[in-house]
Formats: sequence, C-alpha cells, structure tokens
Amino acid sequence: MFEYSGQSNMKRVWLECGGKSPNIILADCPDLDRAAAAAASAIFFNQGQMCSAGSRLIVEESVRDAVLEKVVAAGRQMPPGDPLDAATKLGAIVDDVQMRTVLGYIESGRDEGAQLLAGGRQVRADTGGCYVEPTVFGGVQPQMKIAREEIFGPVLAAFTVRDADEAVRVGNSGVHGLAAAVWTRDVTRAHRIARALRAGVVYVNCYDADDITTPFGGFKQSGTGRDKSLHAFDKYTELKTTWVDLS
Repeated sequence: MFEYSGQSNMKRVWLECGGKSPNIILADCPDLDRAAAAAASAIFFNQGQMCSAGSRLIVEESVRDAVLEKVVAAGRQMPPGDPLDAATKLGAIVDDVQMRTVLGYIESGRDEGAQLLAGGRQVRADTGGCYVEPTVFGGVQPQMKIAREEIFGPVLAAFTVRDADEAVRVGNSGVHGLAAAVWTRDVTRAHRIARALRAGVVYVNCYDADDITTPFGGFKQSGTGRDKSLHAFDKYTELKTTWVDLS
C-alpha cells in the first residue's frame, strides 16, 4: 500500500493490520468465570476472524487449570452451525482457502509440541461449508508459530506465566500490537500493566469494549494511524504553518 501510494499521487495510507492480541488473566482476577467467558468470546466470536481477536491467552500459573477448564467448556458450548440459524454461535470460516490455512496452523501447533485441549478438526464437511471446531492449545511457547502468527480463525494459544512481569514480557514478545487485556482486582497494577503493554487498545477486566469516540489502532506491525474518535480526522486534514514578520 505504501509503495502504491508513492507510485500514484501520494495518497495517505493508514493501515490496521490485526495481530496476536494478548489477554492476560492474573491470579487476583476478580471473577474467573467472567474472565474465562470473555476469553472464549474474544477468540471464538465471528470464528476468530476479527482484527482484535484475543488469540493469546496468558494465565498466571495458580489459576491456569481453572481458567482453561472454563474456556474449554465455553468453547464446547459453541459447536459450528449454519450461520443462517439464529441459534448458531459459531459459523463458517470465510472460504476453503482460509479454512485450510487455519487447519495448517493447528497441525503446526501439534507438531511443535503444544497441547491440544479442545477442538482441532474440520466439521460439517458434508454440508460443503468451511467449519472448524473451537480450538484451544495449552503449553504454548512464544517461539511457536501459533504464538507468533495471526491465524484468523477460532484457535486459542494459551501460555502459563509465573507473575505479572512475565505476562507483560510474553504479551510484548511478538511483532504485533493492536489490542490487549488484563484481568486484576488491583487498579494500580492494572494501570502499570496497561502502560507497559505495547498495544494501541488495552482492556481492563473486560474485552472488546468499544465506542466511536475513542481511538482504535495498533502499534508495531498492527498498523499505522487511528480509526474512530477525533483522531480519525487526521486522515483528512492538513496542518499549515504561516510565518509573519511584524518588524
């Protein structure tokens, strides 16, 4: 896009490129049930085909088992179904090419030693649709492909950390920085972590909160510029400087 801009008439280019958004759940999370439900929704909503999908779940060790159990249970309540059925909570991947890409990442996760906790298969193949089960991997390490690359499908990579500092290091370890979340009852800690996370949007004790009056956009390889809010007008305005010598 930047190359095209330079070759044409220098059109302004603002990019929002998605990423591998980290969702951090600490041991002092005020409500593990709510946090786990939000974690499931953050990755399985729209089959994970969202720029801000919470595709990396980073959990403090002492609550890991409880959180993952709840996330897996929530995923199992979302079997893929007909998108035209009002009862369906998880529909189809956009096309066969993307479905094959998602399944390839799942295979990569297995090959690199991540623990498949749920899902991992194509389903409803007889319908001709492109359906993939809600998939959860545990024991993910930052160097794994499923930890580094955006899958754009219903695949959650879960990490275990010892404390908040390690959670921030893992959260910042990739090349993306669109969104992030932290769950803690300590407001001071929440502000410290939100400041440390290299993401354009940080949610505290929630995920995917939104309003047209607040800026939305990413750091690093998650894009340039901001949508929504008054900052979105930067795309359409020019700043001008005039010097006047009054001597």
